[in-house]
Amino acid sequence: AVAPGHVILAQTIELVVNNIRNRFTSVDYDNMLCPNPTLSVSHTVDTLFTCGPCILGAAMNQVLGRHMQSEWELGEVDIWKSSAENSMDGADDDPRYAIVGRTVILAQNKLDMGAHRFTDATRNTIVASTDMPDYDDRPPTKQHYSRTHEKVGIYGLRNLYKDNVKANE
Repeated sequence: AVAPGHVILAQTIELVVNNIRNRFTSVDYDNMLCPNPTLSVSHTVDTLFTCGPCILGAAMNQVLGRHMQSEWELGEVDIWKSSAENSMDGADDDPRYAIVGRTVILAQNKLDMGAHRFTDATRNTIVASTDMPDYDDRPPTKQHYSRTHEKVGIYGLRNLYKDNVKANE
């Protein structure tokens, strides 16, 4: 849950919308993560950069002035932690001033007692659970997003966008 107008979620939505409108492919995601993309990660989970948790983490890093592929530790995020990457420290237009509430990174386990659980590891508390046994909420006519992943080739050229010509489909 986030407060209305939360800076990190707004940045995430902006990235997702712009990337889809511009027909981003895995090559574009690599370029977005330059100068030092970790290609083994970006190519393994390229589907999650379209509108999944990877683009959320990238947006968080971008708002906090970190490299888009910087890793996060479980627990509460110290948004004021100074780092060598952060060039915004002390600036009046620092976007961290607009972040309300707390930001907590949850642990996730797809095989936790037969469900996909999200846990606040610092408090040993289950926050959410999904993929309950014998329950499928996906319509049988829809393919799972993971089918868009290209094992060989460039992700985003086939099977991702409905139309290869027009935007705003």
